[in-house]
Amino acid sequence: MEAAGEAAAPAEGLRTPAAFAAPLQPEVAAAAAVVLPERLQRREAERQQGVERQRQKKEAQVVKEEQSEFFVAAFAREREAVEALLAAAAAAEQLEEAAARLQGLQKLLTESVRFLAPYEVRQGQEAVARLQGALAARRHTPSVL
Repeated sequence: MEAAGEAAAPAEGLRTPAAFAAPLQPEVAAAAAVVLPERLQRREAERQQGVERQRQKKEAQVVKEEQSEFFVAAFAREREAVEALLAAAAAAEQLEEAAARLQGLQKLLTESVRFLAPYEVRQGQEAVARLQGALAARRHTPSVL
């Protein structure tokens, strides 16, 4: 049993560091508690400022052409022009102009797909398909002179 008692006692050569053996002094513990939240708050504020700067930078880079309102106005303007050409198409030149403008309308829609809402894309696709059908019908009907 003496051996067990000796094993429980620390060896003379091995000592526990004072930081682990003794608890922090109250004033040191309080200062550490104040510094840590202060540092975290400062770091969080810096992070928020960085996020805000990135958001503002991104907003500044948004090109006017990449806005839904611009697309809707441009698409409506071109769609109306194509419809007017198809309605009044008496000559082959007018049909060709309508076809060229319809191709430009399709290109506008294709380039705008990445920033448009799915509903707007679908509406644009339906309008283009309807106009392409009307153009095909006008090309296949004989011209009455």
